[in-house]
Amino acid sequence: MERKKGCAVLVIVLVGVLSGCVSTGVLNGRLSVPGQPAAPVTFDFKSDRTGEGGKLSAKLPDGEFFSGRYLQITSTTNENAISPMFQGWDPYWRTWGPYGSPWYPDGDYSTFRTNYSGKVIATLFGDKGSTMRCRFRLSDPPSGLSGGGAGECQLSAGGTIEVQF
Repeated sequence: MERKKGCAVLVIVLVGVLSGCVSTGVLNGRLSVPGQPAAPVTFDFKSDRTGEGGKLSAKLPDGEFFSGRYLQITSTTNENAISPMFQGWDPYWRTWGPYGSPWYPDGDYSTFRTNYSGKVIATLFGDKGSTMRCRFRLSDPPSGLSGGGAGECQLSAGGTIEVQF
């Protein structure tokens, strides 16, 4: 009986360790498109068990639904994890708002990781063919998106979304 109890405890501990910590939440934004009134946009996120990224989605007022992956940059983020974040934006993510120019130095992943550690980047694809790129500054990087922050998303079809969470 003692052995069965020990096995049950071990199974419970293993399930807890393997399931990791997944967080979900909402990010609130305001879409600005020239010539149109600003409109609210809500993003939903679900982190991966590793906490290095996850899924991000949003629906715009015009009905286009966007979804994709986000990545939290750390000093150990692998180059293979960063590259897909620039898909659909050529050449890369050059000049873009208050983050400086260029936002992504050509091929220098080490500098990128150093400068953007504690930040989040995302590329989302719309169901009507548009692309959205996002970047966020985290208030508390160890907490990920759940810890709050601010940032901006840019739409390939024009317009930006200011995000605070």
